[in-house]
This record gives sequence, C-alpha cells and structure tokens, in this order.
Amino acid sequence: MGVRGDHGVVMSWQMAMARAGHVASTRDLHRIGLSDVDIRMFVSYGLLVRVRVGWYVTPGVDAAVREAVRLGGRLACLSALRHRGAPVVDDGRLHIELPAHAVRRAGTDDPSAVRVHWTRRPSSGDRAAVDITAAWRVARTCVGAPPCP
Repeated sequence: MGVRGDHGVVMSWQMAMARAGHVASTRDLHRIGLSDVDIRMFVSYGLLVRVRVGWYVTPGVDAAVREAVRLGGRLACLSALRHRGAPVVDDGRLHIELPAHAVRRAGTDDPSAVRVHWTRRPSSGDRAAVDITAAWRVARTCVGAPPCP
C-alpha cells in the first residue's frame, strides 16, 4: 500500500516507518495515510506490532527498542550507542530517555535493569533512539567517559 508523503512523492508505509526508526504512534500512522482499519489489519497480519496503547513497531525491530517504547521512551545513552553501532561496553541495563513530565511505566521484573534519563527537552534522533552525538553526551555523565571508537 502506498501513501502520499513529503513533496507529493508516493512512498510506502514501510519506508516511513524505517525513517522513524521502525517506531510510530497511531498519530504518525494516520499522518502517513493509514486508517484505524489499516492499522488493525496490519497488526492482525503481523506487519505491525502494538507495544502499548497507541504505539507500534515493525516486527523485526531490535528488542531493546521495543522495550524502550513499551516503557514509554526511546533508547538513550549506552543503549542508543549500541543500537547505532558504537563500540561500547554493555553495563547490563536498558538506558531510555523519557520526558520530564512522563510517568514511567511499570513492567520490568528488575527496576535496576532500566536506567531512565529524564529530559526537559528531547534530544535529537528518531522514535527509536537519540542520535549518536546526544547518546555520547549523556553517556559521559551517566557512566563516566566510555571508550571512544
């Protein structure tokens, strides 16, 4: 199914999802031309996965991205660096960015397994993760200076 995108160019919904980090809100999906019926049909066919009310990912999305979205945020710090391909040590925690006004969603068996980075102003990046520059900046204050590539 093609949908009308920027500058009148017809693009597939998959391309729009890829551009957003394979994560979209219901509002994002409506904006690219999908109806509620389309969304329900795509979920039933396994083309989209509903991770929480109003939020969807593509089936092959990284498990860390899926969990970050399920918890109400996106990857930040070391988790975003790993997602973007930077050579960093895994500290065993999922690092997510949440807006300062957000309510952290329950859902992990071990709350210490998630490090929330609260922010008043969202960092640049896509729906899946902050960009690599923002991730390095936060990582330096979170865990000291991680090894640079």
